[in-house]
Amino acid sequence: MSSTSQELVIGLDVGGTEIKAGLLRGSEILAARRWATEREQGPAHAVSQVLLAAKSMSQEFPNASAVGVVVPGVVDTVTGIAEYSENIGWKNIPFVKLVSELTGLTVGFGHDVRAGGVAETMYGAGKGFANSFFMPIGTGIAGAIVINGELFDDPYAGEIGHLDVNSGYMCACGVMGCLESISTGPSILRIYNEKSESQLMSTSQVVEESIKGNAIAREVWNKSVEAIGFTLSSYINILAPEIIILGGGVSKAGDELLSPIEKYLDSRLTFQRRPKIVIAELGDHAGMIGAGIFGLRAKK
Repeated sequence: MSSTSQELVIGLDVGGTEIKAGLLRGSEILAARRWATEREQGPAHAVSQVLLAAKSMSQEFPNASAVGVVVPGVVDTVTGIAEYSENIGWKNIPFVKLVSELTGLTVGFGHDVRAGGVAETMYGAGKGFANSFFMPIGTGIAGAIVINGELFDDPYAGEIGHLDVNSGYMCACGVMGCLESISTGPSILRIYNEKSESQLMSTSQVVEESIKGNAIAREVWNKSVEAIGFTLSSYINILAPEIIILGGGVSKAGDELLSPIEKYLDSRLTFQRRPKIVIAELGDHAGMIGAGIFGLRAKK
């Protein structure tokens, strides 16, 4: 990966599980660090972890000219405030102000998924496509909408994880049936452990058990993937993307994820254009690279 930009920037991608931090030159990752978000210790502690990462990175890499911070939930990029995150629990956190005061650097700020979408559009699988949809499937599920080469950057846009797929499970948002209640990494693991006498420790283990022929694992995985397929077919009917890019931890399942989604879409789409379905090229670095892009843009 390369970029024409020679400026060094720090990118912080805050997720529900961990904070991915990097020293970046465009899409080139010169150094990478990770911190646990530790959301189970409360939202205030999660904020302190973000600030710890920002301070540590700025001290370790004093040549960085800016820092970009991207977070999940409802984000106001104008005020620099993280208004709400259901998965982490914080409300109205002025990240731009806090990180700027702590590091003395210019701070770019945005939504983690939209940052990943921008990165994939500039440097990854979405390069060369005017209309794309980037959907990471991890602790939560959301999407970055790119139309005619431009990110649709509304604070409430792309919350595809809250489409009703009639899952029968309560979502963290307080509503029954959302995609997030059945197809995120934690929900897949939780549902398997509820149904099985054996207890697994990760979503990847559920996928492995499914491949081995474990009937419960196969049922849980199939239902989660079918819900994703249903959701994407709805999106395709509305915005007709040329390419759909799947990221996040669950995307590491590769063909175990792609193949059933493609089969589902083939069974549902008739006259509609079937988009290309791919795994994100930038992997779990997409949000971090996007944060770096936001950091540099904030300097202009």
